[in-house]
Amino acid sequence: MMAHAKRALNLMPFSFRRRPELAGLDRASRRDVRRIAWHFAQRHWTLHAPAFVWIVFVLLHTRYHLLPERRDYLLITLLIFVAGVVNIRLHIARYLKPARAIFDSLGAVAARAITGR
Repeated sequence: MMAHAKRALNLMPFSFRRRPELAGLDRASRRDVRRIAWHFAQRHWTLHAPAFVWIVFVLLHTRYHLLPERRDYLLITLLIFVAGVVNIRLHIARYLKPARAIFDSLGAVAARAITGR
């Protein structure tokens, strides 16, 4: 039971420190792999879903006064923001394995060329 819980903690997308895809890399290389993963994640349409929901929410609120209380409006905005951050982290975690494969194949110089940094 303890091994399963420990393995689940290692695979959590919110802490990239213990990800097996980043094992054995120095700090700069881990950053490069995460940047490649972010580069891939940006091309997936679901990454932008929370921003689209927030824009629709703001337009509905502006036009139809969806929420009369300012506190409610700010709370919904905060929840959408948190959903967006979680969504970004999940997308990056999804692309870490292919990003590491590309980094291992091409190296740090090519990784920086891919991401434009």
